[in-house]
Amino acid sequence: MLQSNRLTIYAIGKIKKLWIRDGISQYKKRMPELIITELKAFNFNNLRSNNNIIICLSEEGKQFNSVELCSLLLNFKNKKINFLIGDTDGISSDIKNNSDLILSLSPLTFPHELARLILIEQIYRAVSISNNSPYHRS
Repeated sequence: MLQSNRLTIYAIGKIKKLWIRDGISQYKKRMPELIITELKAFNFNNLRSNNNIIICLSEEGKQFNSVELCSLLLNFKNKKINFLIGDTDGISSDIKNNSDLILSLSPLTFPHELARLILIEQIYRAVSISNNSPYHRS
């Protein structure tokens, strides 16, 4: 079973759009143990450890459907999974090159604020899939 307390989202900047903040808030109510941290910059050295998985979001990353994403996250067993979302300039190549995975949410390009909401929804969907919840209808 995938537990959201093993998942953290690190994002550059604050959410300015109220409707996106409201959407994120709805999923946070369903997964209160999910940690979302807003930063001014990434400190990669603080994130890197033997028990941490680093997943960077970027349009050139690997794409998964929802079931595949759930399976991938479950395969990380008891490791802490950290998702990194950049700002409008994205994530530096140094950080991407040293991450465990570069993930693309879609072949489409999304504003970084919307990407955060989409990622949180997909995390909730993955947790639901792993719990056999009816939220995900395949």
